[in-house]
Amino acid sequence: MFISTHEKSTAAAIMSRRIEERDMEMRLGSRILVLATTALLLTSCSTGTEEGKRGVAEFRARVSQRAFGEIYRTAAPEFRQAATQGQFLRLMEGLERKLGAWQSAFLRLMEGLERKLGAWQSASEPVWNVQRGTGGHLVVLTYRSQFARGPANEQFSWRVEQGAPLLLGYHVNSALLVTQ
Repeated sequence: MFISTHEKSTAAAIMSRRIEERDMEMRLGSRILVLATTALLLTSCSTGTEEGKRGVAEFRARVSQRAFGEIYRTAAPEFRQAATQGQFLRLMEGLERKLGAWQSAFLRLMEGLERKLGAWQSASEPVWNVQRGTGGHLVVLTYRSQFARGPANEQFSWRVEQGAPLLLGYHVNSALLVTQ
């Protein structure tokens, strides 16, 4: 069988076009995969911050009611293993004495924080960090809060399980805790 030069070049052009089409399909598929992955990552990054903020609101509401035992009882097991309930209650009562209260238009919160810092006045939008891994879905929210007597940094660490935030840690840092 004899194939002419013209037939060879036509066959080569067809094959070249098919390769180009396949390459374009692969590039398009890759771009779609990158877009889908990016969308998934963005969705998973934002998921958890709302649960964490809800947990902060619940925490502050319980503090305003002096329901420290309830905070301890509903915290993650890791939180309860780090301190006994008695130690946690003493810590929260000490914060009340030193920092004074958290207050807002809706709730009078963290009454004991008022002596040192005064009434809570405001907090910035939190800086957040979301991680998903073998340890679960972890959310850390850090607030720059303003109290009547001065600023304080508050950090809440949560593990989100089935859409519910479980407290892993609560940290308050203010120079007023040391100086007064």
